[in-house]
Amino acid sequence: MDDKLIKILIIEDNPEDFRLIEEMLKEVNSPVFELHHSKRLSDGLRCLVRNDFDILLLDLSLPDSVGLDTFFSVYEQAPEIPIVILSGFNDEETAIKAVSEGAQDYLVKGQVNSPLLSRSISYAIERKLIEDELIRHRYYLNELVEKRTEELERANKYLQEEIKEKETLIDEIYRRIQFTLELISIIITVDASVIKEEDSADFYIKSQTRINAIMMLNEILDQSEDFAMVNFNTYTALLINYLLDVYAVDKDLVKLNLDMGGVLIDINTAIILGLILNEIISDELKYEFIEGNYFESDQDKCELNISLKSYDGTVKLVMNYDGIGEDINGSRKSKSMLKFIMTILEHFNGSIEFIEDKKKINLILSEIKV
Repeated sequence: MDDKLIKILIIEDNPEDFRLIEEMLKEVNSPVFELHHSKRLSDGLRCLVRNDFDILLLDLSLPDSVGLDTFFSVYEQAPEIPIVILSGFNDEETAIKAVSEGAQDYLVKGQVNSPLLSRSISYAIERKLIEDELIRHRYYLNELVEKRTEELERANKYLQEEIKEKETLIDEIYRRIQFTLELISIIITVDASVIKEEDSADFYIKSQTRINAIMMLNEILDQSEDFAMVNFNTYTALLINYLLDVYAVDKDLVKLNLDMGGVLIDINTAIILGLILNEIISDELKYEFIEGNYFESDQDKCELNISLKSYDGTVKLVMNYDGIGEDINGSRKSKSMLKFIMTILEHFNGSIEFIEDKKKINLILSEIKV
């Protein structure tokens, strides 16, 4: 501060008091003061606008303003400039009020000397700088707290949403497990009634395909963003390719046509439909290619045409199979298959209808509700 030029605005209407202040500041060797003088408050306010001052020495009794209103007028216009009040009245109450409202000091004329006035000016400037720095720091801390609070609120909201999602996922997994266990119980019951009709190898293969039909659905679901809905088109293609491998059927001999339009269905409905598809296609592959006479004929490829529609909570699956085997209703191969399918559908309020047209079979599944 000693090396700096300090620009001072003095608002004082008494010429003698101004000269006295001027003389006192001239007696100070350091710092160097540059004085500017206004006799009226209005003139001083205009001067504050036009110039950049380091400090203001203010008399409270002016021709156009008296008392603390003088200070408040200046402070309101230029709160950033330190203000030292030089008053002709030793009024303690006014002094306390002025300092509490933002004045840096309150000095009484006639009780001030050069060193005191110089120190008051220097301290006022330093205190103002410190106050301003504290204010800026407080604003910074407030902004930091607000920002951190917002971040914590967002994090908490995200956490609550994540917890809710996890709870929903856990509930969905629990329901899926319960449903799968219920379905397995039904499968075991059906198998127990027909096990004598099948040899152990056939029974093992069929049980294995049923389990894999369920597992494949869960694997597809685990890899998707939605933990409740399944793209049945993707699943059907995987299931049929899997069955062709199980029964060692040349995939070039089977033409698969899927028309499902990207329909998404819930996992439980998908499991029921998947098991039914697995049952029908397994039987057709087994009796058509393994026990049938397909390779003795000159026929073209057999075709599997499968379509899926979903509306009003109902799912309808239509399957047209064009092969060379005997009628499904009258064949020995259909008995265990039909018993398995009907048991499942009866348990889950489903229905099935077979419509024969030469060697084509239309399979209609409707009102699948779980």
